[in-house]
Amino acid sequence: MDGRQIQLTVVGVRLEVSSNQPVVMLRGAESGYEHLHVAIVIGTAEATAVSMALEERRPPRPMTHDLLAATLQDLAGGVAGIEIHLLDSSTYAAAMRLEDGRTLDARASDAVAVAVRLDGVPISMREDTLRAVAVTPGGPASSESGQRVEPPPGVSPEAHELAKKGPISAEEIREFQKFLDGAEPEDFDGSS
Repeated sequence: MDGRQIQLTVVGVRLEVSSNQPVVMLRGAESGYEHLHVAIVIGTAEATAVSMALEERRPPRPMTHDLLAATLQDLAGGVAGIEIHLLDSSTYAAAMRLEDGRTLDARASDAVAVAVRLDGVPISMREDTLRAVAVTPGGPASSESGQRVEPPPGVSPEAHELAKKGPISAEEIREFQKFLDGAEPEDFDGSS
């Protein structure tokens, strides 16, 4: 991919308030970019996978992302890096660069879920894309002229507001896990 890649760290998983949709939060890891956050809407399975890996919880049997991470380690020598990019104004994708030189296309959520399972796998985004989609937590809600600042392209208003809250807490992760443990398929039908 063209353009300078900026390293990101996974901050955690949050729920969009209005929709109860999980969002993975990423933050710039390089000097001068730490204030930039990216909110990516993800599915509940991926949210659980990311949360469990961040909490270093291991299920009794491997989950799908555990299996994929182990397979990539065994068959390709591991993952050299994850590059997240936009497919359109609201859909993220990723290129998983493997140690053997091959690249796999993936959903951004799956790539992040694999990366957090493998120590030291860098996650990055092109600088121009990061600047276009990032939000700054605690930043002003309105411009200097007093007009409300709209979220960047590809970021929902809910994700924009969530990013301002800062890093996810261990308590929020526990509450989200409780929600997922008791959730039924109809809880996610989107008709509410």
